[in-house]
Amino acid sequence: MFLTLVAALVLPTLLFFGFRHSLLKRDEKRRNEQEAARRGSSRNDRGPQYVIEALDSEMGKDVHTVVVPMFDYELVVSRDPANIQAVLATQAADWDISEHRAASWEPLLGHGIFTSRGEQWKHSRTLVRPQFAVDQINDLDLFERHVQQLFAAIDKYRGDEDDMGWTRAFDLQPLFYNLALDVVTEMLYGYSVHSQNPSERVELPVILGYESPDRENIGQHMDAGKAWIETRGALWKYRWLLPSRQFAKHCAAVHKYAEWFVQLRLQCGDKYLDGLQHQSGEANTDRYVLLHELAKITQDPVELRSQTLNVLSAGRDTTAALLGWIFYFLCRHPRVWYSLRREVLEHFGPYAPGQPSGIDFRQVRDSLPYMHAVINETLRMAPVVPLNDRVSLRDTVLPRGGGPNRDEPIFVPKGTQILIPTYALAMRPDLWGPDVDEFRPERWTENGGRKFGFEFLPFGGGVRQCLGQQLARLKSAYVTIRLLQRYKHAANAESPRDAPMRFHHTIENRSGSGVQTLKGHKLLVIAPWKAPPGFLEQLTAAFPDLQVIYHVEGWTSTPLPVQTVSTETWKDVTILLTFSTLPTPEEAPKLEYVQLMSAGVNHVLDNPVFKDTEVTFCTANGVHGPQISEWIISTYLAFEHHLPDYLQRQKEAHWDRGDMLTIEDAASKTIGILGYGSIGRQTARLAAAMGMAVHAYTLHPRPTPESRRDRGWTAPGLGDPDGALPSKWFSGESAADLHAFLASGLDLLVIATPLTDRTQHLLSAAEFRVIAGRKGRTFISNIARGPVIDTDALVDALEGGLIRGAALDVTDPEPLPDGHRLWGAKNVIITPHVSGASTRYVERVLAILVCNLGRLAEGGELVNEVDKKRGY
Repeated sequence: MFLTLVAALVLPTLLFFGFRHSLLKRDEKRRNEQEAARRGSSRNDRGPQYVIEALDSEMGKDVHTVVVPMFDYELVVSRDPANIQAVLATQAADWDISEHRAASWEPLLGHGIFTSRGEQWKHSRTLVRPQFAVDQINDLDLFERHVQQLFAAIDKYRGDEDDMGWTRAFDLQPLFYNLALDVVTEMLYGYSVHSQNPSERVELPVILGYESPDRENIGQHMDAGKAWIETRGALWKYRWLLPSRQFAKHCAAVHKYAEWFVQLRLQCGDKYLDGLQHQSGEANTDRYVLLHELAKITQDPVELRSQTLNVLSAGRDTTAALLGWIFYFLCRHPRVWYSLRREVLEHFGPYAPGQPSGIDFRQVRDSLPYMHAVINETLRMAPVVPLNDRVSLRDTVLPRGGGPNRDEPIFVPKGTQILIPTYALAMRPDLWGPDVDEFRPERWTENGGRKFGFEFLPFGGGVRQCLGQQLARLKSAYVTIRLLQRYKHAANAESPRDAPMRFHHTIENRSGSGVQTLKGHKLLVIAPWKAPPGFLEQLTAAFPDLQVIYHVEGWTSTPLPVQTVSTETWKDVTILLTFSTLPTPEEAPKLEYVQLMSAGVNHVLDNPVFKDTEVTFCTANGVHGPQISEWIISTYLAFEHHLPDYLQRQKEAHWDRGDMLTIEDAASKTIGILGYGSIGRQTARLAAAMGMAVHAYTLHPRPTPESRRDRGWTAPGLGDPDGALPSKWFSGESAADLHAFLASGLDLLVIATPLTDRTQHLLSAAEFRVIAGRKGRTFISNIARGPVIDTDALVDALEGGLIRGAALDVTDPEPLPDGHRLWGAKNVIITPHVSGASTRYVERVLAILVCNLGRLAEGGELVNEVDKKRGY
């Protein structure tokens, strides 16, 4: 599967925009419906399917080529084999990969066969072609060594006697990625990373001036880098807008890995093979190692690094993804499993532990028709690269798509990008039959067998067709054979069992289902509560390679002594869940990500780990929304319904209804929320349900629907994810901007802004005078931090009737000392900083942690990440 990762840098996200605004003119309601569908598709990893749905619904099922305006340029989308053949083969001289694609991938892989264009690409192809000669790809002994490590990894999931021989439920996908990485690193550099079984790693030689490569985490850095590339690609030529600090970190780690082997080869020269591990039992002089052979042609270390990394990326990812999809379908189609296993056993017999496989390269290639039918059908249903692209180098013509019947040529100007949706091509009923959605390998063997054409492009086509497709098919077939020999049955353990197909990435189509890996990471939890029942087991099932240490300490408002955790533990911690216990940068040199249990970060702003390192901090924003919003509404309603007075009268056994005519309900009132984050959004949800109008205030403007969307963590079904509830939205950094909000007719003002230098005493005497313009009708609720309000000015406003009353869960100072002015102020409800308390607090904090662990495993952007410059 080498060298087939042809990235489509205009991803479905941009396609949605184009289809929605360009193909058909519809009313505003229709556009809103499509926007909702777009978001749903993206969230469910259905981008490739959406391309089909958009084409079919907007233009019709018989339309296969469209031109879509995209901002300041036009994009051609075609699922027509004639056009694809022209682009990739017959008119290939008119097309090449885009400069944007090369620029997006170059920071991670450098210039090589995957990222280069024109003559540079031809040079790269010439360099790496010998790697894929028949003599080099038929080393089944190499495959077998790593298959045995795969078996050992699977055996860790063996069930007990009650399981009737079944393993526990687990995900094969990470194991396939380990296997593919182990194989390809041995083929490229002569040294396998042994990610499946680290104990197999040999000690590397010492190279003066170079640290040994991070073999343990190279796969993680590659995955994270590719996730950034996909996001950068979606931004097309505006990718420079995306912050790149984390991306650069992953690129540096990948480069460092390859550079070490390059330097070893350059220093050892022709003796490089002599130092390799003797795993096959054959003389090292008979081995083909790509780096060794390339160094006979060029001594440029950057070129050697880049050429091998290009092959490493594609060689690992596409084969592992293909294997994952093969077993994804086999587990869901028992009939196919048993038919394929019957063919395997007829040719090779059952698995014999400790015995050579006895499998010959030519048998695998020529004698297993149903095996190759299964592989082909897998590649059709789940193409490893579901989107491909090219850019026209000159004015040219596509053979079909124009005219009233759409069967005439169309003109394509120089610089036009064409998107080839491989998945959409393989889902055309007119090409594949009415059962196109069915996984049916027999379609490849019936009626004399189906021939390949440009309607089936799992490895690309034409001049840039994948060099390594035979290796990919051979490796996938061999691994599948060995698994079918050893295991009689397989079952789908996904929940729900009939969940739809999900696509993990557009640039690398592994299944979106299953568990993820955090190999090399160590999580330390320092919490005031024990782990909920079953949580640690669920965490292990979701992230089998993650080391977890759970440390219980009593709750405290001040940092715990770091010494409560041993020095030995701290030194390898990469992920930390804590309230305020932080190590020094020297104590935890590998620390990458801190998940706080609090929504604010003011208590860690001055900590060296926060202010002097690049460690990522994330808050528990979203944990407090449900309970704090209830506190806000309940204290407001209690005040308006005189409940504090009635409770006091109850204690005095006094029945008095004299003030009942002054009770006010919330309907038609206006709530103003200063700081429209997760707490504010859930408060708005409750207030709107009572019939209140919502005014929101944020520091930065939110002029568009996209800008008003909530990007933090929110409990399912809560909050205001689209920012649709406020009837008025205020913003700005000046006092005048704030005063405009405060003067907008507020009956209830909620303070929900973080405490920063900017928000210290944000509400003082001047602001209370502005609020008093409504003749003292505003009730103030503060659940943020006490210093956001000038306490003396607040007491004066209460006593002077400038505001109606106040509910304070936070104060300045905190706790309030005996005799403080606030204790005796009229019309005030004070609680001891408990509005965030809830029996579900732990559950939600851990949900954020698990969410971010998943994003970390995929190299994605973490939720609730703190902007250290802003302090929130």
